[in-house]
Amino acid sequence: MITLAIPTLNRFDLLDQCIASARAGSVAPTRIIVIDNSGGHCPPIPGVEITPGRQPQSVAKAWNNAVRLAGGDLILANDDVIFAPDTIALLLAEAERNPQAATVSAIEGQRFSLFWLRMSAWIAMGGFDEGYTSAYFEDNHAARVLTLLGWELAVAPSAVGHVGSATIRAYDAARMEQHHREFRMNEVRYITTWGGPPHHEVYRVPYGIPE
Repeated sequence: MITLAIPTLNRFDLLDQCIASARAGSVAPTRIIVIDNSGGHCPPIPGVEITPGRQPQSVAKAWNNAVRLAGGDLILANDDVIFAPDTIALLLAEAERNPQAATVSAIEGQRFSLFWLRMSAWIAMGGFDEGYTSAYFEDNHAARVLTLLGWELAVAPSAVGHVGSATIRAYDAARMEQHHREFRMNEVRYITTWGGPPHHEVYRVPYGIPE
């Protein structure tokens, strides 16, 4: 079973392209789950399971929902990525080759835009931290925890297309201001938890949690 899970928030045009490109690969997903963070507005897609995201929505919640629904290892993708024909094959091959890999990413430098996730690593880190609202820094937090636990964050580069921040570009002025507030809240949470911003952390145990 190859499960692909895709959180989406209103950009259903991009979602359709993402799913079509995944299905067209040399290795295709056998199960596709969409986490609909739009409040039930995602239209039906043949052969795709659509489940409502928990509100207020967040990336961490959507990823955790996806893992629980998958019940095992899975591939997680942003809705604005386009799979290359070899993407899934490369991810699975690296995961098989490297049993210490918690994640295998297809895009260097944007590792949590499209990645394979080992469920045992997800369990070891206690799932994605849902204290991070909306989006941003939940991926940095996961990378920090997994690395400290001794897992590897592997990369299997593929010629993936990625629009990048497609959902944000559709925001109006009020929603963009809210987005900036959420970003700042998550940034403060990360710095407070780890004693510094990403790549400049001080603590090896999250603040407030005993050794």
